[in-house]
Amino acid sequence: MPELLSIEAAGERENVAVEAWALRLPWVVERPSEFAPGIRMFAVDCEPLGVRQVWLVTGLGDTGSDQTDIAVVLPDYVARFVEGLGWAWPVAPLPAGHVLMKADAFADPRVIETLVRSAYDYALPCVPPRRTR
Repeated sequence: MPELLSIEAAGERENVAVEAWALRLPWVVERPSEFAPGIRMFAVDCEPLGVRQVWLVTGLGDTGSDQTDIAVVLPDYVARFVEGLGWAWPVAPLPAGHVLMKADAFADPRVIETLVRSAYDYALPCVPPRRTR
């Protein structure tokens, strides 16, 4: 898996570094946002495994801010754990037992990296491909 960009070295907002990193991952596509301009949604779209899952959303907050503006989709049991750690807060329940979680705006970059990597891992589980007959 590609390493996250060094946010400090990139000289740009954390969102920009994470978005660029996400687009380099296998099976990741950017989905058009139907909600508002400035919101970017990233999904795993892996036809061989039958997986289509949004896992990363940016731009939900104040776009003029330099604060972290990243939300991830996690299974509800993981979301409760992450909330307990104070790393992110629930924004909305989603189908199939998932929750959209907004990262703490002042979280350490290592926390953001852990959240983003975890969301990707849960979106693209290691499952054998479906057999066709």
